[in-house]
Amino acid sequence: MGAGQTRREFLKVAGAGAAGAALLNTLGCKPAEWISTVASSGQEGSAQSFRSRPDLHPPVVGVNVEARDDVAPGCIFVAAKKGAGQDGPMIMDNQGRLVWFSKDRYATDFKVQAYKGEPVLTWWQGGIVAGHGEGEYVIFDSSYREVRRVRAGNGYKGDLHEFSITPKDTALLTIYNERRTDLSPIGGRSDGPVWDGIAQELDLETGEVLFEWHSLDHVGVGESYRGPEDDPEEPVDYFHINSIEVEPDGNFLIDAKGTYAVYKVDRASGEILWRLGGKKSDFEMGPGTRTVSQHDARRQEDGTITIFDNGAPPEVHDQSRGIVISLDMEAMKATLVREYTHPEKPLSTSQGNMQMLSNGNVFVGWGTEPFTSEY
Repeated sequence: MGAGQTRREFLKVAGAGAAGAALLNTLGCKPAEWISTVASSGQEGSAQSFRSRPDLHPPVVGVNVEARDDVAPGCIFVAAKKGAGQDGPMIMDNQGRLVWFSKDRYATDFKVQAYKGEPVLTWWQGGIVAGHGEGEYVIFDSSYREVRRVRAGNGYKGDLHEFSITPKDTALLTIYNERRTDLSPIGGRSDGPVWDGIAQELDLETGEVLFEWHSLDHVGVGESYRGPEDDPEEPVDYFHINSIEVEPDGNFLIDAKGTYAVYKVDRASGEILWRLGGKKSDFEMGPGTRTVSQHDARRQEDGTITIFDNGAPPEVHDQSRGIVISLDMEAMKATLVREYTHPEKPLSTSQGNMQMLSNGNVFVGWGTEPFTSEY
């Protein structure tokens, strides 16, 4: 999910926008330095203060494992929220020290992307509604100046999970919209409220909707592992879309926490070409390939798929993990290539991400658990 942490190189310059601050600009993020694990330290629950900017109070970040020489270059990008200090997107150096911070923004999916051939910072900001978001997407240039705000098309409000800019300068984003449907396959009413998971592709220049896919048109509620809510008027989040990306063949890869499945979707028709995992998997799932409430399904250059497997809720695995899966398209079999776990065995009930780095290392954000690790 976009609510995770990322490591990227980004051009930093002196100065900042009105809502942000660029600190320690002469320090930079040196390629030979890296944070192996970021977690709450002995200063857990405290916030930072700066004489030069007394209005800034980002959370303290502790480094538990010192950098090694073989770590990847770049800074750490985190969307801090619901902790000590102020909420907001923040960039840290390899010692956990603040490089840039934009205060008082409830933000997620903070990362570096390319737009019109230039590096930009992007994030979602808005309000939280029943496990998803209703808001808009912000684009800053490399001088930390806002250059664009993007809203979902067709009158919808953009969700917090995904905002990815493609090489064609289109944007992929997720949306939640309340509808009514037959919930009897999961023990609910014959005409009950449900959140429809929507994947959308926009032309960033014109705002034109180029692609729109609705989960309820293609995935029945019977595929969900979630039951009806205690309040019959509370929509069931049966699908819980959390990532979307364009496949090399132009079709889409869509991840759904509520069905424990990853879907390959045809761009032209919207039909599901295959399911990986869940109740109707088209693949034989080899040992260790089954996921629970997973996030951030991504196709890699070698054809494998990486996933952050939460393992809960409900608590099925004893810990969350990052996994790499290979797919045999002839035998239709999924095989676990490798997995990445944390020594403290965090079990994240929501969010989380896994990023393959340029030097072959792997970066994992542990969702609701306050850890970030590189392997």
